[in-house]
Amino acid sequence: MGRIIQPPYRILAIAPTPFFVDRGGHVQIYEQARALQKLGNALELCTYHIGRDMPGINTYRIMRIPWYQKLDAGPSYHKLYLMGLLAGLSLRRLRRFKPDILHGHGWDGCWIAYALHKLTGVPFVFDMQGSFTGEIVAHGYAKTQSRFFKLLRWIERRTLHLGPVVTQSEQMVQDAIRDFGVNPDRIYHTYDGVDTDEFRPGINADDLRASLNLPIGKKVVVFVGLLKPYQGVDCLLEAIQILVGDLKQTGAHFLIMGFPDEDKYRALAAELGIADYATFTGKINYKELPRYLALGDVAVAPKLSPTEGDGKIYNYLASGLPIVAFNRPASVEILGDLAFYATLGDARSLAGALQEALTNPARSHALAQQGRRMAEERYSWLAVARRLMDAYGQVINADNQTR
Repeated sequence: MGRIIQPPYRILAIAPTPFFVDRGGHVQIYEQARALQKLGNALELCTYHIGRDMPGINTYRIMRIPWYQKLDAGPSYHKLYLMGLLAGLSLRRLRRFKPDILHGHGWDGCWIAYALHKLTGVPFVFDMQGSFTGEIVAHGYAKTQSRFFKLLRWIERRTLHLGPVVTQSEQMVQDAIRDFGVNPDRIYHTYDGVDTDEFRPGINADDLRASLNLPIGKKVVVFVGLLKPYQGVDCLLEAIQILVGDLKQTGAHFLIMGFPDEDKYRALAAELGIADYATFTGKINYKELPRYLALGDVAVAPKLSPTEGDGKIYNYLASGLPIVAFNRPASVEILGDLAFYATLGDARSLAGALQEALTNPARSHALAQQGRRMAEERYSWLAVARRLMDAYGQVINADNQTR
């Protein structure tokens, strides 16, 4: 029987991504690491050659690959050799750092962590973050009836049975159990989180409003996220067109924050005749995001994927914003009845929900206040980190008892 290890822990995080870029998955990795360190754990992070270092996070990068500069999310064939480079780096850091546990972020992070576990015996957890096949289909790399999809589905099933799984939504839990036969005892549901000190109501951003030249006298609807179809951006622009043209709601302006296709969506807004109702900022520095959200009167979360989490929702809640969202399991799990819901993928329904949020100030105010309280009580990053530490402890001790 191995030695029982008690917290705090030494954690080697493996993130096969250009960390840090200002998008949701990276925020999760960063805030998890910060919170774990605040609770006394030691943590190192291994990642790609690109991205920017974040203060306080000991970050180690693979060798420079000049031709690979992809910063947005999604599959890439380059990841096959990048995974090998990251595995080599992670093994070198493992031997020096001597972690108690490996934390593999995403599917390729799981494969690396599992390989190192088999090689060295260090236990690991797989931070799932979303559906493997769902992401590939959403980015147009496979069709659901193809042989390639069936191969990917087989890989997804095998991966979920490699070791303990960390999830951020109840939908992920149920899909893993129902669709892939994962033992519930091997799933650790930790949720996502938010820094409720940084994201809060009452931040003064008048100077920012002026610099963005937002129209005076109009309510501002904020959106932040990757500008991609699976994030619901196309559907959002269509809903704005319906809101303005059919519902005659011209008293709102949309502040759309994100990348990488801001020029494409700016052109689409012009084509739809709604250019005067939308401002596209491009990429927003995560540290500046609380001030940008402070400009909002309403927030919108139109993500289409039924299983993926949605980190922006936590930021909206903590900022004290009423939220309009599609009625999808991952969003309902976070928000409960504290949102204006629209039928998933239905632009007209989304326009109607936006109109209600904009014209029903009493309900909007009540939902915003309740949402802020919920963020403080349930979704702080320290609460997430404590749940992670509980998972680490159970995984480490179970692994040691089998030796």
